[in-house]
Amino acid sequence: MMGARIGVAMVVMIAGTASAQDIPRYDVAKHCGSVAAAGGGAPSEVIRNGCFQMEQSAYNGLKPLWAGLPQAMRKHCDMVASVGGGGSYSILQGCINMEQSASSQTPGFKY
Repeated sequence: MMGARIGVAMVVMIAGTASAQDIPRYDVAKHCGSVAAAGGGAPSEVIRNGCFQMEQSAYNGLKPLWAGLPQAMRKHCDMVASVGGGGSYSILQGCINMEQSASSQTPGFKY
């Protein structure tokens, strides 16, 4: 009985770890719908379709890299990309790119 409990606990821990490594799932339709309607008039299908293409491209670029990024960076950029609801892979990708760039450029201070 104890062995079965340990086995179940290990499966739950492994599943939790794997899901924490997965790229977030954003509501791209909601995000792109908001972007397309930003002009105040009828939503633009050209803008909506372009948004979907940008989001897909960003997602495709991030997916193979996501698990290798530092957890703190993933968490921070996920929060940034989720502001306003829906979430955006383009914003997530931009945040990751800026964080990586900033971490390689430590500013100096001169007197």
